[in-house]
Amino acid sequence: MSNKIYKIILAVSVVLIVVASVNIFILAREYRAGINEYRDLEQYVEVVEETESTSQADEGEQAEQQETKESVIPVSLEIDFDQLKEINGDLVGWLYYEPLDISYPIVRGDDNDYYTHYTFENEKNSSGAIFMDFLNKPNMDNYNTIIYGHNMRNGTMFGSLKKLLNDDSIIEEDPYFYIFTEDQAFMYEIASVYITTSESDTYNLIETQEDQQDYINYILEVSTWLWDKEITSSDKIVTLSTCHGLHSTNRTVVHGVLIASEDR
Repeated sequence: MSNKIYKIILAVSVVLIVVASVNIFILAREYRAGINEYRDLEQYVEVVEETESTSQADEGEQAEQQETKESVIPVSLEIDFDQLKEINGDLVGWLYYEPLDISYPIVRGDDNDYYTHYTFENEKNSSGAIFMDFLNKPNMDNYNTIIYGHNMRNGTMFGSLKKLLNDDSIIEEDPYFYIFTEDQAFMYEIASVYITTSESDTYNLIETQEDQQDYINYILEVSTWLWDKEITSSDKIVTLSTCHGLHSTNRTVVHGVLIASEDR
């Protein structure tokens, strides 16, 4: 009887090992496909370094630059929006943060589910895409614009955001990330980093300045790392969000405050 039980346990173990191996193979293949897809998309984007960071320019210098139509945003991306929109008409912009190798197109679907499972090229893949909350305006005009991406184990997509939780020096050395739409460029300074849950107030979409002040008070309470400047109710915020751990309801969150914008 014990020999029969042993054989059953052995058979079940073999099946579980085979299933696990197949799942690992499928996941690795999807990771490679996702990496290759986004690497191919880089041909439509060129990074152009321009001027000093606005952190090194006073308000008078920034105003003078604006009057002479010089860029106050130190990084420019030359993006072939026409070609990218032929691939995916849901394109709304491009997200760029050099220290974490984040450089991805942003899409906005009809819900917040589709691009969790499909890539920019509409291929079914667990890597998904970097996508804006479907309730946000694509022109970045909301008080709080939420952008989601998967926490990939290989560090791609938003898999590198967790580094900001453990290493303040990354933000101190370069706190600026950028979003480029077809018509405008936006520069954000990282103002808050923390871990929260998927059901938290982090994911509230703000409609009024009064609501925004309540949201800012919430950020001040929960942040692990916090900006040394004041966040005001008139500030526009971009929220970058990703999972924090496999099958977890926890989320790694990075807030950026808009500090400069200009027409492209």
